[in-house]
Amino acid sequence: MENPRVIGHIVAVQGFRVKVELLPETKSALRATLDGVQIAVAINAYLIFSIGAGQFVIGVITDLESRESYDPSTGDELTLELVKPRRIASVQLLGTIQHDGTKGAFSPGITILPTLDTAAEIGSPDILKSIFERPPRRNRPEGFEGEDFDCELRIGAPTGQPVGAVQASYNDLFSRPLAIVGNTGSGKSFTVSSLIQKAMTALGTFGNEPHLFILDINGEYGRAFLSEDAKLERRPDCIYLNGVEFGVPVWLFNANEICAWLSASEQTQEPVLKDWWAIAKAGQDGQGQVPTVNLLRHAITKANIILQTLDAPNKPYKKICCQQFKILKDYVGQRSIEGIDALRNTLLPHMAQYRAQDRSIDWESPENEAQIRAATEAVIGNLKAAIAGEAAVATLSATTADSPRFIATARLVDPTLLDSATPAEDVGRIEAHLTTLKLRLKTRLDDPRWRSFLNYGEEATRFSSLSEWMDRFGLGRREGPRVSIIDLSMLSHEVLPYACSVVGRVLLEARENLPASRRFKHPWVLVLEEAHNYARPPRADEERGQTLSRLAFERIAKEGRKFGLSLIIASQRPSEISPTIISQCANFISHRLQNPDDIDHFRRIIPTQARRLLDQVTILASGEAIVFGSAFHVPTRVQFDPPTPGPFSQTAAPFHEWRTETAPFPLSEIIQAWGLNKAVETAALPVAPDESGGTSVNGDEVPF
Repeated sequence: MENPRVIGHIVAVQGFRVKVELLPETKSALRATLDGVQIAVAINAYLIFSIGAGQFVIGVITDLESRESYDPSTGDELTLELVKPRRIASVQLLGTIQHDGTKGAFSPGITILPTLDTAAEIGSPDILKSIFERPPRRNRPEGFEGEDFDCELRIGAPTGQPVGAVQASYNDLFSRPLAIVGNTGSGKSFTVSSLIQKAMTALGTFGNEPHLFILDINGEYGRAFLSEDAKLERRPDCIYLNGVEFGVPVWLFNANEICAWLSASEQTQEPVLKDWWAIAKAGQDGQGQVPTVNLLRHAITKANIILQTLDAPNKPYKKICCQQFKILKDYVGQRSIEGIDALRNTLLPHMAQYRAQDRSIDWESPENEAQIRAATEAVIGNLKAAIAGEAAVATLSATTADSPRFIATARLVDPTLLDSATPAEDVGRIEAHLTTLKLRLKTRLDDPRWRSFLNYGEEATRFSSLSEWMDRFGLGRREGPRVSIIDLSMLSHEVLPYACSVVGRVLLEARENLPASRRFKHPWVLVLEEAHNYARPPRADEERGQTLSRLAFERIAKEGRKFGLSLIIASQRPSEISPTIISQCANFISHRLQNPDDIDHFRRIIPTQARRLLDQVTILASGEAIVFGSAFHVPTRVQFDPPTPGPFSQTAAPFHEWRTETAPFPLSEIIQAWGLNKAVETAALPVAPDESGGTSVNGDEVPF
């Protein structure tokens, strides 16, 4: 009895590609077999070739052609008959299947290639299941003996086979970077929503804590993941976390980010700005008030400047001594340090002159120089003793400009910080270079576009510590939400990269501080929606915010896996994503692409065996994609299951809407959302304490 699965035989073996001559009777794309009607001869159909001992090599049809040939008869004489076509299928070999009669095990390696005349067969359902429905099992935890460490996550059905299923390795899909690309309207956001919904459903009642963080650039994922009664507000320049107003406090900025934010020049402004940022963070605890041991260190620096002033050949002497003592006293604050009052008394005769700021007053060396020197040296010794006596506290408060420590808004305009960050003898020399920095800081503080970075003092968005900020995500407690939607859709183009960069960097650094033995616990996934907006390739003229964002996500792509932080990159333009980020992706989901630059760029970075399949990327239907990577056995074309509910990404139907709409365009809602229907309220400048203990508004007295 002839095998109904055989459709031809191999006539050429060319490396890992073979050519199959189809049988004359194989004319239909479908073939009736004992397992039902199956796809036989069609692009993307799978064929198997027996190599003995229950082993099969499997391949996918990539090309079909019909060739004309001369067919001599088998009679006594050699005669030339009519030309008849030879129908040839080109097959890309994908791997080997070991089949035991009930189920198969797939391996991507091919040790023995099929030979000429080997029969080409339609793959049985059991064999196809071993490829599509039994994905590779990845990332077995060390010491774990069970088999439930990974999950077969259904993502959709093979194109043209709705009764089948394509499943991926849950662990592999979410432990290493995943790229989801495609033109607008091709189904990217539906794929992201479907994958995440299925992944969370597969957990059941377990793992009820934050797992995924979506940087929602278009404000479309609220419906897919938030409750129906969630109020999704949208006001200009606001950030929302799961529908509630949120913020990215400016004190989360590290040294590079604050310099980029204020466009500080590298040679003259950055050193002062970084020192000021470190001092501002070191000078406060979670409430922005209590001095730390770091302040005592700065006080010692000021006391040393008093001694240096007494030894220096330049003038004025008295003025600098009084000035440095005043700052030293500010650093010490309410802390009791023996000798402070004695030093004050030695300088008291000169204080009135210092406060008068009278240029006619003699500022030369004070008559009681010896007493000032002795009192200063005593204060330095007592300050060192105080630091040594609080060694444990000093360890905890070793703060740098990169530390995510709270800074009160009033501190941002405290003019005394300029002196703290600049040596007294250098103030006059670099003042001209700092003038533009003063203006930029004032502009940033007054610019409403940066509201979400400066709103941490408001009641609804109050964050006085990193723990409070991360608690808003639900981190540190086993309660949801599992998926956090960070709605950034109302931010301006200039502000967006800074917000994305800070969120990504803080999440990575939080995981870096875990012990090495526990980094793989509580893994997180960060979804970069429309990543081409803030993770672009490097350019000579790129803005500093774009540089920060790109570097942050390149670092996560390269190093995040070992710390338990992965990425999902979704974009319409893969050619406008940093090559470093794309090159680290282990899995790819490609929806329809039309731009030749995007297709060529994508073709260069994907595995060789998937490149022929990528030729079909221009004809994919909405919701259809080509998937390949380490979470799948073989590249395949998939119709993704739709999410329920889906995101706000439906394409408009102009004919239906224009024909049926009765209400006018809601212009009043737009005007109200823009805040243009009422008088613009002038925001008060941050208030800093003055010398008398009250408060004063320092419009121009910024710390530079």
